[in-house]
Amino acid sequence: MKKVLVAGAGISGLATAFYLGRQRPDLAITVLDPRDRLGGVITTQVRDGFLIEGGPDSFVLIKPWGLQLCRDLGIEKRLIPTDPANRKVYILARRGLEPLPPGVMLTAPTKLLPLLRSRLFSWPGKIRMGMDLLLPRGKEQEDESLGSFVRRRLGQEAVDKIAEPILAGIFLSEADRLSLRSTFPRLLEMEREHRSLILAFRRQASGAKSHAGAGAGSPFRTFAGGMAELIDCLRDAMPQVEFRTGVRVERIEGPRKVITNREVLEPDAVVLAMPPPDCAGVLRGLSPALAEKIARITTLSTATVSLGYRRPAARVALDATGFVIARGESRRILACTWSSRKFPGRAPDGDLLLRCFLGGKNGAILQNDDSALVRIAREEVADLMGMPDPPVLSAVYRWPLANPIYEVGHEARVREIESMLDPALNIHLTGSGFRGIGIPDCVGDAMRVAAEVARRT
Repeated sequence: MKKVLVAGAGISGLATAFYLGRQRPDLAITVLDPRDRLGGVITTQVRDGFLIEGGPDSFVLIKPWGLQLCRDLGIEKRLIPTDPANRKVYILARRGLEPLPPGVMLTAPTKLLPLLRSRLFSWPGKIRMGMDLLLPRGKEQEDESLGSFVRRRLGQEAVDKIAEPILAGIFLSEADRLSLRSTFPRLLEMEREHRSLILAFRRQASGAKSHAGAGAGSPFRTFAGGMAELIDCLRDAMPQVEFRTGVRVERIEGPRKVITNREVLEPDAVVLAMPPPDCAGVLRGLSPALAEKIARITTLSTATVSLGYRRPAARVALDATGFVIARGESRRILACTWSSRKFPGRAPDGDLLLRCFLGGKNGAILQNDDSALVRIAREEVADLMGMPDPPVLSAVYRWPLANPIYEVGHEARVREIESMLDPALNIHLTGSGFRGIGIPDCVGDAMRVAAEVARRT
């Protein structure tokens, strides 16, 4: 049998192995990972009645590949949406938590009265956002930053209070640093097709009403037992695949020699499903120029701090999925998810589970040890939410250099990287560092890579 080696057992590597096995059951597939478990950044822990997510707590439906994977695994019916009573989002601006007005979709307000009544935006800011209805399409260009696009369509306040904390916040980066084409290409497509973002989202919302079903209104899905359910189901669906944990691919020598920390392997195809810094290290001996190009993809380190509270008495209404922080606010955390308000079953009845995000563009804070990160998160929560009592539980997860930043020009950079891969080597790259952050994008790229490996092996 021909052998395929998948280096990396995160969602990208596991999905690649799953779809490759379906297309080519004649292949011997081995998945390696340096950790002692499968799942990469997807990890779920249950402690004292609290269900804690170390990494992603859900995936979005707007991109179809995550849902498609669940259907292919036969677990679509196990998915649950966000709690319908708590679907609003708060924005921390001017030291107060203000709700994002109903009808704001990604960046554009689609309902007039909620926008006019909102205290989140100034009157000049509201008027500037409304000008999107009148503005012409932008000029064609190779790439543009997310911040630049939102600024010219909707104004600076939309950047500061929506694009920066919510959209760029997904990447824990700045909106003016991120490539529009590589992060939110749908916004550009909407401008090209409809001219106005507000009109585009209104038309999209109108068309979606007739397709509304269970959980309508929630763009997120997860599992009752946490996102680790997806990893468990993937593993169980691949009895023919060999999984080896605690094994790190160190380098590739020549077309058929893969050196790990335990042995030398000679597969017929290799899939590197790992962060760009690791990919660069593995390929440096094989192609220094290629490794250097991959190393230019910036990656940031992040951490999450989960805090569990018994019967909390908060100063704010706990009726949302949490809050994000507008540009210009001087805070030590980037955002806070109210996990047990976002999804059911995350805390005992009457208790509260929060998750604070640190690092990213504020990377220096991660030089603190875990206890200091917990203290910082507690102090921020006490100040912003009026919860001075100590939590009964805390959990810190660190993700060093695991958060890629798709800077302007990222798409062209990835095309150049792929052009430098010798087809004769049958080496393939996938993962969040290249074609999309988030579970759906990672699964979609895994499908592409699986088809390519199946064709060439």
